[in-house]
Amino acid sequence: MKRHDFIPKKDSELVAWAINFCAQIIANAIRWLIPQPEVDELMENCDRFCKLHDRADSPAKNAIIVAEKNAARKTLVTNIRALANFRLKNPIITDAERIAMGLHVHDATPSSIPVPTTRPVILLKVLDVRRISAHFSDIDSSSKARPYGIIGAVVAYSVLDTPPADPNALTRTVLATRTPHTLEFTEEERGKTLYTAICWENEKGQKGPWSEIESAIIP
Repeated sequence: MKRHDFIPKKDSELVAWAINFCAQIIANAIRWLIPQPEVDELMENCDRFCKLHDRADSPAKNAIIVAEKNAARKTLVTNIRALANFRLKNPIITDAERIAMGLHVHDATPSSIPVPTTRPVILLKVLDVRRISAHFSDIDSSSKARPYGIIGAVVAYSVLDTPPADPNALTRTVLATRTPHTLEFTEEERGKTLYTAICWENEKGQKGPWSEIESAIIP
């Protein structure tokens, strides 16, 4: 699961964040074994970005100043990430100190992701020529949100002359991470019957029970 970035997205927020980050680095550089040239480089990059941000935020701004500010931000962020991924991995730095710098403290204990136990329900809607959308949600929920730990829905489908006995007879599969998911077909498949069923899949690749098999005529 993707983590939130510790770098603020707004320039105005990054200014305050970076000033605090730099202050923590200056105060602890010797104890954290950060070489002075790296401290000086960080201070220079931070100072340049802050000054250019002030100019870009003023009525006198122009395209050149904004471009310089954006380049300075990129340089500063690259600098901060390099420190966070190397120097600040030092085990002598406490979690409290990382938080004071504005960094994230990650839980070393992996969360338990359960095997899916509920099944999704599916609704097929004809869109236009050769396209059908599959809308899905959890049978135990009135919202479109996936259950905890679910990465998406496995959509199994086939174009068949007769209804399949069970979902295992559906040979084409795709992992849909959002609803609705659009299925596309060939010109030769128009007028034939689509059969489909879906099941939840968690972040470990474990699958839950299948939905009922639904069908629709391919337009």
